[in-house]
Amino acid sequence: MIYHPSYRSVLTAALIVLTTLTCAGEQPRELRIAVAQPLVHVGDVPQNLKNMEPLVAEAARRGARLVVFSECGLTGYDLKGLGAKAALTLAAPELDEVGALAKKHSMTIITGLYERLGDKLYNTAIVLDSDGQRVVQRKHRILGLERKACPVTPSERARTLFEVDGFRFGLLICSDAGIPGIYDELAAAKCDGVILVVAGGGDARAGWHQDALAMKPVRKKFNKQTASALSAEAIDLSVRLNLAQIACNQSGYDAATGYFHCGGSSIINRTGEATAVIAPRFVFEQLRPDLAVGLITRSTSQP
Repeated sequence: MIYHPSYRSVLTAALIVLTTLTCAGEQPRELRIAVAQPLVHVGDVPQNLKNMEPLVAEAARRGARLVVFSECGLTGYDLKGLGAKAALTLAAPELDEVGALAKKHSMTIITGLYERLGDKLYNTAIVLDSDGQRVVQRKHRILGLERKACPVTPSERARTLFEVDGFRFGLLICSDAGIPGIYDELAAAKCDGVILVVAGGGDARAGWHQDALAMKPVRKKFNKQTASALSAEAIDLSVRLNLAQIACNQSGYDAATGYFHCGGSSIINRTGEATAVIAPRFVFEQLRPDLAVGLITRSTSQP
């Protein structure tokens, strides 16, 4: 995802929440989900995998059945092509290690990566469950700046749906949230939630240093930047379409690559309740690994 000066506009796309009220007298089923933000190192797959492990363990300890990492969370995402140079095939042993984590902790893990398939490069998200099953979703809408950074191939528009403990999900990768009608289609397909993995960031100019906040003009910009992670438009869509929204953004900064990700993730139930939020961090010194766990529900009247 390309950094925009107003983070609210990023999250308007990234945090589209789809909800409705539970009918009177019904007892909804619940699913506990984690959004995970390790500090991602662009191009360093072994380190990124290592950083995922403690967050998966903590998510399991807190009862999560599904843990979601960001777009290109394994390889890192940037607009200089460094993450793409670390692209993996789907047969890579690193993905087997992620699958082993899912099996060890009896949960489902979603993470993103640059994928190498023959002579093609894809921006891919993969779902790995504790039984060894995999679901692959490739990014459809490749933006112009992304194409300039590396030759990513657009994939098909169609979504491959999957289930976790009886809850049905569709998976979107960043700008795929802008596919016309995609949320209505996923609602019509009886999804309980939409999972959106993103990598909103930019170069070092996207962040601030802590001491700069002592200056009033900087602080004014910073306050505007971080004022809100949600929007009225998102809540309106949630009421209309009756879907939960799980969004996870990449976090981290590497001076060697000069690329900055502020994080910012959420779990919002179909009822409109934000059950887990990690606020974006635009200050370099405030970046740290983080995890949030929240609930989504499903009405017992749903098929």
